[in-house]
Amino acid sequence: MGMVHIRHFEFAYRSQGEEPTVEKFKVFYQLQSILGFFSFALRGAKEILISPPKSFHDWKMKFFYNCEEVISVNMEYRDLATIPKEDMKIPRGATWYEKLMALPNRVFGEQVLVAAGMNDKWTEKREDVPVLLLNGEEVALYQSTFPAFASTMGVRPLRGGEKYWFE
Repeated sequence: MGMVHIRHFEFAYRSQGEEPTVEKFKVFYQLQSILGFFSFALRGAKEILISPPKSFHDWKMKFFYNCEEVISVNMEYRDLATIPKEDMKIPRGATWYEKLMALPNRVFGEQVLVAAGMNDKWTEKREDVPVLLLNGEEVALYQSTFPAFASTMGVRPLRGGEKYWFE
């Protein structure tokens, strides 16, 4: 479930034109360990994930373990029972915090992730970018999370001076 929180947080910020950071993520979530597995607990800030998945039925097929020998840097391992609680001030009134809205959990296609800047599978030489369209008009990307929102992905030409997100 921890990856769901990270992916959703990144999409929520990027789709609303904000840069996601670890410091911002920590405003919403606290690292925790349950039965030896790491995840994130809500911290008390506003909720940004609507309808998280209840379970992952095929999680064992996706689970992997990295032993210490395969990691080339010296990592400091925490004692799972003593993850320190970090007190984070909720930045009410900060533009980036107030701008962020709660969005439903959703698995996206490649074009949505490219448009959000979360996937680099877009040819650099292209003169257009993927956008979310409603009735042929470009709309905010975060709206793609709402299933009832009858939108489609399309492309539009780069605007004067506009650069790709990965440049």
